[in-house]
Amino acid sequence: MKNKIVSALLCGMLSVSVIGCGEANKANNEPSTATASPAAAQTESNLKIGQVYSAAHGTKSFALTTVVVKDDTIISAYLDEFQFFDTDAGITGVPNSEDAFAEGYAKNNVLGSKRVNTAYYSELMANVAKSTVAIDANFDAIQNYAVGKTISELDTTAKDEKAVDAVSGATLADTASYLGCIAEAARVAQKSEAVAYTGDISALKLNISYGKPHGTKSFGTSAVLTDGSKIVLSYIDEFQFIEKGDGVVGVPNSDSDFAAGYADGSVLASKRVNNEYYSNLMTSYAKSTVSIEDNFKAIQAHVNGMDVTAVSKLAAEEKPVDAISGATLADTAGYLNLLVDTVK
Repeated sequence: MKNKIVSALLCGMLSVSVIGCGEANKANNEPSTATASPAAAQTESNLKIGQVYSAAHGTKSFALTTVVVKDDTIISAYLDEFQFFDTDAGITGVPNSEDAFAEGYAKNNVLGSKRVNTAYYSELMANVAKSTVAIDANFDAIQNYAVGKTISELDTTAKDEKAVDAVSGATLADTASYLGCIAEAARVAQKSEAVAYTGDISALKLNISYGKPHGTKSFGTSAVLTDGSKIVLSYIDEFQFIEKGDGVVGVPNSDSDFAAGYADGSVLASKRVNNEYYSNLMTSYAKSTVSIEDNFKAIQAHVNGMDVTAVSKLAAEEKPVDAISGATLADTAGYLNLLVDTVK
């Protein structure tokens, strides 16, 4: 299954968090573009990026929100949401939905991105709520509204009972909640390390893709900030079904209706969010002494600044992991190829 690539204008260092926003708060697909504000050429900007997983819309899905900030102002924002669908619906599942990853699904369920399946989900919205605006267009409208706003301004709008009326082009009843999640992601971004970039940040693109870099039991998410030929910054996370209990933190709404899509005893979890738990598994099964998060960071640090063709050549080597200081993952080539695919 090919990666779905989403292009945006972003840069910074990535951090991740799991939140519940509350009410205020690659498959074969065409790319969609996240929202970013223009920037003056050849100026220096200290930019930060944050990513959160949240319960933005009821209890049957979880959202992925990525935000870039300059100080307390949103420079760019991106929304997607994942939900379980009936296998007979003909939707495109997340990578590895046709393989071992699907063992974590309840019968007749498949996990899908709403953006990837915008035609199908938008038809549901039209049938159930008479919506005339597609889900991806709604997300884009909310992102457009957020760009240029401060965190406090978004918080104020998110608390308004008629927040949807303030967002041109948006029709979602939970518009306030999505705005709240963008504000929360911005706060997470403020806690991350800043990157000073000199130049026209509007010329940079952040491509986001979903792929299968590590076997058949998980699916990966990749973000690459690129100037077209070079990887400026990169980020990796991965989702896997894990046995419930022992302190495992499932994605938002894993304690609610979203869990109806789980096979008995399973919970969908981010490896970064569950770094300690997953790293202990790596130690038990493969004698690993480097955590999963540190492995991801080592790969990211190595490719940052590299030309994408050089990364592709590295991935083709017999043991690319040997060239990356701090990395120990046997599937390092898979993560490198996911990053390359994300640029493309």
